[in-house]
Parts: sequence; structure tokens; C-alpha cells
Amino acid sequence: MKKDKTKVNAAVQYFKLDSVYQKLFKDFKKKYESLGRVAGTVSLSTYSEEEKAVLAEFLGLRKDKLSEKNKVSLVQFEKQLSTYRYGDIDLHELLETYFNQVIMSNKQRAQNKLNEKDTFFSHLKNSYTSINEWVDYIDSKPINSYWIHRLIDESFERFENYAKLLNKSIESLPEKPVRLPVLAQQMTSNPHAFDRNEMLGRLLIHLLAFKLGEEQNVPNTSEEISELLFSYNILRDDITNFVTVANLLARTDSPKDDLWHAASKTNSVLNIPIRELLYVRSLYPNTTKKEVWVVENSGIFSSLLDEVPSIPLICTHGQFKLAAWKTFDLLIESNCTLHYASDLDPEGLGMAYRLLNRYPQHAKLWKMDTPSYRKSLSKNETLSEARLNQLLSIDHPQLQDVKNEMMREKFPGYQEALLDEMVVELKKEMEAI
Repeated sequence: MKKDKTKVNAAVQYFKLDSVYQKLFKDFKKKYESLGRVAGTVSLSTYSEEEKAVLAEFLGLRKDKLSEKNKVSLVQFEKQLSTYRYGDIDLHELLETYFNQVIMSNKQRAQNKLNEKDTFFSHLKNSYTSINEWVDYIDSKPINSYWIHRLIDESFERFENYAKLLNKSIESLPEKPVRLPVLAQQMTSNPHAFDRNEMLGRLLIHLLAFKLGEEQNVPNTSEEISELLFSYNILRDDITNFVTVANLLARTDSPKDDLWHAASKTNSVLNIPIRELLYVRSLYPNTTKKEVWVVENSGIFSSLLDEVPSIPLICTHGQFKLAAWKTFDLLIESNCTLHYASDLDPEGLGMAYRLLNRYPQHAKLWKMDTPSYRKSLSKNETLSEARLNQLLSIDHPQLQDVKNEMMREKFPGYQEALLDEMVVELKKEMEAI
């Protein structure tokens, strides 16, 4: 039976005649949402004496008595309603009509949102089957998905639009290398949609890491992201992402072999971008021994070649980029050994740590021991706490001693101080070949 709203509507019209009731009813509403029932009291500490006088009159109290209590009980107010011509209306019904909205407890509202979200996740799994395992993973609420849940809570509709585009993209992953802006244009009509600073781009990285089984280690650095995308034939940058090499040979199954052979024959340096590495089928040094030396400093690289021009040598120009990792992978596939040297500072040890972990059977440290650190110390520069803290995550037996020494000394060591020794060692290597 439909409830007669005549009395409650009349009550609403009455209470809207004085603004104090709007203030009081807002407080009642908050109290009801907190408790989930008509109970408790609201304070009148922020109410003026005139407002208290109006309320006292309605409640049938003397103003001084109400001021002394300085609060109003929701149950008392509801009982007082029945003494007026409005009859048996309850306070909850009155508040809902007054504010023209459903009023429920915060607990019930939260539960309703959870129910809606569960229904939404079921819809996503059924509608976008190519990403349903990823959606199921997000639904399980792992720590690295909290930001995605916040995104979903902001707008189901917006997230579904993202899911639709991600599903389409996964179904259309390229079989041969495609540049990221081109793929974004094809999938979304916006070449910047998959950029790292775009929400869809962040979701794509999370999804691809999940598909690769790396959901616990979603990449966050530029180079880690480039490498992840490259594993799916997606290129972020195939020109400026390069590595510098000398005295390496490549098999490309094309006339491009001649470029490598000519450079090696003349001991010339090549800057090799990802674009060219895509053609390489195998990579190896131009010597009989499968030994290659790696440095990260271009000045050291050139200085070594000045003295030992025929040494198989690679320069990464600082942190390892995708081109460096691709070059290393190709050399390891040819069963080569990589001898790595860098500045003896937290960043250099971090790079050595990654190399040793990735190629445990093929990577060796060069001039990165404790004696070399002591010889290369630069006491004009103290390592900051932030930089020293980088050492805490480095846990490898080959780096432990120099790491401990660095934490004690708190100074960096620079390769330039070891250059003469490096030259002597490389000359001996070449004489032995």
C-alpha cells in the first residue's frame, strides 16, 4: 500500500519556514548516517541563543533548560513530532523528505558500493575476455592495484572505456616491432594515449607486466618500461635509444653485415640504436676469445680505445638502456663473457648488481673490487645519505666487500684514477689473443 505523504510534506513545509531547522536536520542526518538509526544527540554549541529559543519552543522546554543541556536528542525530537498535527511520522522519513534523498548509514552505503563494484567486476570479466584474468587479479586487491581501485571508484564508466581499449590492444599486439605512438593511434586514434604519464599508458604497463608474470614487479623506470614494451614488439624510441660499440661483428642476414665488418676492420666506433639492433641475429667480438669489456663512461671508452684500439668494447653512456640490454642479450646468446667496469659509487654498484643477477654465468666485474675502490677514492665529494641508501638493496657476494667499504668511507671512486691500470690489463689481454 502506498504510504500517505500528506502529513510528512506538511511537516517539511513547516520546518522550512525557519533556517534553524535546516541546520539541526543536517546534524540529525550526520548522526543517523553514523549510527544507522534514530538515536544519539547533537550538540547545540554552535547554535545562537535565538536559534535555541526556536528549538526550545518546539520541544516544549524552557530556553534556559535547553541551553543548560546544550544538546538535542533525536528520539526526543521524534516524540515531539507526535504532539503536533503531523501525527505518527518518524524522523528518518521526515529527513529523507526534507532533503529529497535516501538517507542510510555509512556502513550500508559502503556495503552498497561494494555490491555495485562486485557487479561491475563481473561485468568487466564477462565483457572483455582478453583481459579477464588481469581484471580478476585486480579484483583480488593486491597492493600494487590500489591506485587502480581508486580510479574505478571515481568512475565505473571511465574505467570501462579504458578496459575496452586495453582489451582491443591485447587482441592486437603486434607480431613485428611497432612504435608505441603508432600502436596508440591505431587503438585509440590518439598517438599519445599510451604515454607513460597518461592513465591508459599506466594501465597498459600494469597489464603487460601481469601477462608476462611480473605482476609483483611492475616497472616504473623509463628503461624498465622500454624493456617490457619491447618484449611485446612495442618500441618507445628506436633512434635515440642506442649503445656505442667497437670491434664487434654481427650477423643480420642482410647487407648490413658489411657495416659491422667495415667498422671492425678499421677499429671504428658505431653508435647502434635499437632500430639497427632489430636486424641483428647474432653478435660477437672480432677476436678468437669471446670476451667483451663494458664501461658506462664515454670518456673512459674513448681513452681505452686510444691505447688499445682493437679491444672489443661497449659504452652504455650511464644507466643501461634497452639498446644495452639487447646488445648484452645477443652477446650472451653467443656465449660471450661481459667484463663490466664503472665508477665505484652507489649507482655504479647498482648497475653491476643488475648485470650480475641477469647474467650470473656470463658477467664478471672489472676493477670494481675493494683495492680499486681505495685507489679511486675522491675525498672531495661526500656521498649523501640518499645515495648511500641505494646500497642497502644491493646483496651480492661479489659486491659485498666494496659495498661495506663504501658505506664506511662515504666517498665515491672514479674510473679515471684507474685508467692506466685498465690500459695495461687490456693490452695484456690483446697480446694473449
